[in-house]
Amino acid sequence: MHTYRKQTLASTCASAFIITDTSNPSERVLFINSDICMSDTGIRRTIFSSLRDGDLYTPANTALVGTHVHSGVDGYLENLLPQVTSLGYVNETAAAIVSGTLKDIADAHNSLVPGNIKLGNTTLLNASRNRSPSAYLANPEWERAMYEENPDTTVTVLGFENANGDVMGLLSFFPVHGTSLYEVRECFYALDF
Repeated sequence: MHTYRKQTLASTCASAFIITDTSNPSERVLFINSDICMSDTGIRRTIFSSLRDGDLYTPANTALVGTHVHSGVDGYLENLLPQVTSLGYVNETAAAIVSGTLKDIADAHNSLVPGNIKLGNTTLLNASRNRSPSAYLANPEWERAMYEENPDTTVTVLGFENANGDVMGLLSFFPVHGTSLYEVRECFYALDF
């Protein structure tokens, strides 16, 4: 018999980043990174229909991406196959994702200040591993030649600073695939990204 702890392993969250052109503030990009494994058209539709600033943030200038985790919530995807594991669509889950994302967008919108974006790249060795080296070798040779290691070890960070140089936020990109939390899990306090 397995015993499961009934507690939240970690809160999922979204981070919204808005980039505007100070000479033309209506020109902007909204980037939302959410801990929901993947985005969904239903979530996107509901977010856009609920935005108070719907003319500023549209599908044409917004990216909603999900950090691919194996310990996040489920029940919010509209397609049938993902619903099998969650035993159906869960309205409460979808509503929480939408309301939390809308709050993050509003917070980002209300805290817009002039500033700069800095770009940094570095290498992280021994931070991940290739889960299937044989499958990786099936990729075209020209693609594998783009990377020094197997897997790619490059991390890219965008740093958002205000006009005084204070850090307002960081957005990082690192090609890593999370692992699963199984039924024998102990008490973890961080998502697997």
